[in-house]
Amino acid sequence: MLRWIRALRLIQTQDERMQAQTVLVLSIIAEFGPMRMSQVRDDAGISQASVSRNCAALGKIHRKGAPGLGLIKAEEDPMDRKHKIVSLTPKGEAFIDTLRDILEDRGERSDNEYH
Repeated sequence: MLRWIRALRLIQTQDERMQAQTVLVLSIIAEFGPMRMSQVRDDAGISQASVSRNCAALGKIHRKGAPGLGLIKAEEDPMDRKHKIVSLTPKGEAFIDTLRDILEDRGERSDNEYH
């Protein structure tokens, strides 16, 4: 559980109120991307509107022009312009690498960190 706590703390550095659904979308893109947003929808089991909203939060521009987290990018699918392909940005790749280090216990930690 300590690894999970450390992972959640890292996630909070991006957005202290990030929802689990947003973490799920980011995780799917990190593991299986680049991929179409429709595939994220199918893999996550959520609506297309939810995928779009979460991708906006994770992308460059969130709702109402507010800045997003910049962890993913969405680009037009050159084979079918009505679809978007989502993938990690360099910032997203670095974030996921750090998250994997924590979850795979490759990072530094203090045994007394949570006592």
